[in-house]
Amino acid sequence: MQWQVDLFSLRLFLSAVEERQIGLAAAREHIAPSTATKRIQALEAMVGLPLLHRARTGVAPTEAGAVLARYAQRMLADFDDLRSELATLTTQVEDRLVVAAAHSVIIDLLAPAVRRFINERPFVELSLREVDNSEVIRQIEAGECDIGVFASVGEPKCSAAEMELLGSEPLVAVLPREHRLADRSTVRFGELAAEGLIATQTTAAIFQDHGADTGDFRHVVRTGEVALGMVRAGLGATVVPQQMATQAADSEMLVRPLEESWAVRLINVGTATRMFGTPTVAAFLGCLIRQVPQTPAE
Repeated sequence: MQWQVDLFSLRLFLSAVEERQIGLAAAREHIAPSTATKRIQALEAMVGLPLLHRARTGVAPTEAGAVLARYAQRMLADFDDLRSELATLTTQVEDRLVVAAAHSVIIDLLAPAVRRFINERPFVELSLREVDNSEVIRQIEAGECDIGVFASVGEPKCSAAEMELLGSEPLVAVLPREHRLADRSTVRFGELAAEGLIATQTTAAIFQDHGADTGDFRHVVRTGEVALGMVRAGLGATVVPQQMATQAADSEMLVRPLEESWAVRLINVGTATRMFGTPTVAAFLGCLIRQVPQTPAE
C-alpha cells in the first residue's frame, strides 16, 4: 500500500507530541484546532494504528506514534538540510555570472549588452573576461565560465555547452588601393592568399583550414583593427567581418566581397550546461539578442 503524506502533517504531529496538546500544536503551526485534529486522524488512518493516546490532560504518543515521531524528525531535518543546500546553490547561481568573450565581439555587441544587463539586474555580480576565440571555447568546456560568446567560421566545435547561433555576417576582403586585385568587384580567397595576407592570430588558423599556407601570411597581428591599420599603410590585404570593414573604410582602402560560400562569420553563444535555463542566463541572452537585431540567427 502506498502512503501519501505531506511534510506539514508530519510537522504538526511532532508539534502535538512536543506540546502534548493538539490545541497548542495547532496554534504553533497557525491552523485551527479542528483542522489539526483532522490531519492527525488522517495520519492514523493511513498508518492503520492509533498514534496518540488522548486524555483530558492532553495527548501522548503510542508505540506506533513514537516510531513515527522518530522517523519524522529525521525526515524533516533532512528536508531542512536539503532546502538549505539548495538555497546556497541558488544564491551562487543567481548572484554571479562569469562571461568569457572574444575581443572582436566585445566592442560592438557585448559591451552594450553588459550595460543593459547590469541596469536590469544590479544584484547579479557579472564578471567579463576578454580572451581569444579558442580560449572562450576552452573555458566553456572546462566549466571556468558560465557563458561564452565567440566567433567562428563554420559550425563551432564546442562540447559541454548548450550552443546558440546569435548572428552572422559576411567576411570581406580589404585591400590597399594599389593592390593588384583592386579593380575586381569580388575576390577569390585563393587569389588573395597568393598575394600575401595580413592575418590575425585567430584568422590564421581559419585561413589555413581553407587552403592558405603559413607562407601566405605576410604579417600575423593580434586584432582586426591592427590588420586594417596595416592595410591602410599599404602593407597588404586582409579579411575581416563586413561591419568592421565598413566602419573602418576610408579613401586608402577598398572593400570587396569574397566569392567563397564559407566566408561567413558566425557569432555563437555557449552556455555551460549547469547554467542553461536559469533566469540569470535567460536575462543575459535576452540582452544579447536585443543588441543584434540587424544580424538575426537563421
